[in-house]
Amino acid sequence: MTLSNLSSNMLDAMNGTVGTPELATSTSVPSNPGHHLESLANSLLSRMNEEEKIRQIPLALFLIVLSVTGFLGNILVCFIYGRVYKISNSRTFIICLAVVDLFTCAIGIPMELVTSMDQYQFHSPWVCKISRFTNIFTTITSAVVLVLIAMDRYRKICRSLEWQITDKHSKILCVSSVVAGLVLSWPALPLYGIKSTELVLSPIVNGTSTECSIDDSSKNTSLPLVYEALHTLVFLVGVFSLVILYILIGGRVRFFAHRHEARRASSSNGLDATDQRNKSRKTRRERLQKLQSECSSSEGESNASTETKSSVIKNSPLKSKISFTLSSGMGNNAVDMKPSASTLSRNDSVNLNAPIVAKQAKCRKSLARNTTYLMFIISVVFILNFVPVLTLVLIRELKKDFVENMSDPERTAYRFFLRSYYISAAVNPIIYSIFDRRFRKAVSCSMREMFDKFTCCKPS
Repeated sequence: MTLSNLSSNMLDAMNGTVGTPELATSTSVPSNPGHHLESLANSLLSRMNEEEKIRQIPLALFLIVLSVTGFLGNILVCFIYGRVYKISNSRTFIICLAVVDLFTCAIGIPMELVTSMDQYQFHSPWVCKISRFTNIFTTITSAVVLVLIAMDRYRKICRSLEWQITDKHSKILCVSSVVAGLVLSWPALPLYGIKSTELVLSPIVNGTSTECSIDDSSKNTSLPLVYEALHTLVFLVGVFSLVILYILIGGRVRFFAHRHEARRASSSNGLDATDQRNKSRKTRRERLQKLQSECSSSEGESNASTETKSSVIKNSPLKSKISFTLSSGMGNNAVDMKPSASTLSRNDSVNLNAPIVAKQAKCRKSLARNTTYLMFIISVVFILNFVPVLTLVLIRELKKDFVENMSDPERTAYRFFLRSYYISAAVNPIIYSIFDRRFRKAVSCSMREMFDKFTCCKPS
C-alpha cells in the first residue's frame, strides 16, 4: 500500500466515508481537521520509520559484528602488548591506538547504531551530539597516533644515529594526540542535534521528519561548512604526511636491501673479511692451546729439550702472547710457560660473543623492518576506509539532490558506505594476528596457559 493510499484511507476513516454509503453522506466535517491531519502525518511518519528500520537491518548487523569483534580484539591487543611485549615506544603507540579503537567499538558504534535506526522520528538530541563527538574524537586521535608512529619509524630507519623518540616521549605524544582529538571534536556538541525536514506525505498531508544531523539552529549558518572543511584539511594533512614518511622509509629500506645483496654477491666466491678474521683467531687459539698442553707435559725434561721448545716458541708468532717464568726453586731445568690471562680472556670473549652480537643485530633489524611493515599496512587500511566516506560527502555537497533521488536499495548502500571508517577500528587486531608472528605466538601461549589453568582448576 502506498503512502497516498494509506493517507486517503485514514482520511476516509476520520470523515466516516469508509463503510456503508448511507454513513458517507450523513457524516459531518470533523470539528478539528488540523489535529486529525497531524495525527495522520505522525502515523505516516511512524510507518515510514518502521519500514526504514527493516531496510537498515543489514547495516545494524554489520555494525554489531564490528562492535563485538573490535571490542574483543582490542582487549586482546591491550593484554598481549601490555603483558608480553617489552617496554618500547612502538608498544606504547600500539596500545594507545588499541585503546582508542576499543572506545570506538564500545561506545561509538553502539551509539551510531541507535541514531541510524530512526531516520524519520529521532527525538534524542544529546544522544546525537555524543555520538558525533565520539566518532570525530576517535577518528582524529587515531589519525594523529598513526602519524606519530610513522614519524617514529622514520627516525629509527632514516635517522638512526640522531635523536630518537623514547618511551617517555611516546607516552607524552599519546596524551597530546588525545588532547588534539578533544580540541578538534568539541565543536560537534553544539553543531549536531535534531534536523527537521518537511516532507510531502500525500497530496493533502505534509509532515516533519527529524533525524540526527546538523542541528536546525546551525543549519543556515556557515559553521557546518567550515567544520567539514577543517575535517577535510586535517585528513588530507594526515594522509600527505603518512605518504611522504612511508615513501622515505621505503626508499631507505630498499637502499639497505640493495647494499646487502651487493655484499652477498661480493662474498659469494669466498669468505668475507669477518669470516677470515674469525677463522684466523680460531686457528691461533687452537695452536696456542696445543702448545700450552705440550709445554705443561715437558716439565722435568733435559735442558736440550727445553731449549728446543724455547726455540720453537721464539720463532712462533705467539711469542708476544706467552710469558716465560723461570722458577728459581727448580733451577734451569724448569720452565713455566703461561699465556697472558688478559689476552686470552679478551680474545676468547671477542671470538665467542661475535656471532651472538651479530645475530642480535640481525634480529633487531628484522624486528624494526617487520614493525614498520605492520604499521604501514594499518595506515593504508585506515586511509582506504575513509575514501568512500569522503567521496560520498563530496558528491553530496556538490549535488544537493543526490540523496533525495536515491532508491531504497541505493539509500541503504549509501548509509552503509558512510560508516565504512568503523572497519579500521575492528580490523587492526586481525592485521596484527596475520602479519605479526610474535603476536600470534603470544596469543597462542596465553590461550594455552589459560586453558591449562582452567583444566587444572576444574574439579574432577
